[in-house]
Amino acid sequence: MKTPRAVAGQTMLAVLVSAAVVLLLVLGMGAFGIYAGWIHVGSSTAKAVAGKERDKDKNTGEAKFICEVTISMPQRTLEAEPKVYNDMLIAGVDYDQKTGWYQGDFAISEGHKGALKVNGSKIAVTRPAMFERFGMMIIQEEFTIDRADGSFVQTLTFKGDKTRHILKGFCGGLTTAPF
Repeated sequence: MKTPRAVAGQTMLAVLVSAAVVLLLVLGMGAFGIYAGWIHVGSSTAKAVAGKERDKDKNTGEAKFICEVTISMPQRTLEAEPKVYNDMLIAGVDYDQKTGWYQGDFAISEGHKGALKVNGSKIAVTRPAMFERFGMMIIQEEFTIDRADGSFVQTLTFKGDKTRHILKGFCGGLTTAPF
């Protein structure tokens, strides 16, 4: 007759062997999934950066970006405490036409595009303006997207060469169907 201690030892051994077999099966299935391409291991950010590195020298055709930005909107004057909130917007460039646009509060819109300049990985789109906000005359709107890191900055230039960043954030390439 077996002692309770012997039975407990055999039960524990069976549990450990079963756990090891299950672990090996899971690891084997995971390795096969990676080998078959069903499972992708690695940072999606690294893959996105690698893709951007390939695309950063592409200066033909059109590109659209979806951007997550923080808006720092001045209230009545530029010196007043700004209203700060997050938003999403779309930006686009046409390298062949040398134009660009973005959606936002002071948008360089698709209907009134700005002039595009490309300097390495940095895209800059500017448009002259002539309207008053915050008690000052705005003379230029500009936005930049750095294709190397995705950074987005929108700037207003006021009469007297005073500038103010209204939007800052990050953009990624916008893929449309079919994917």
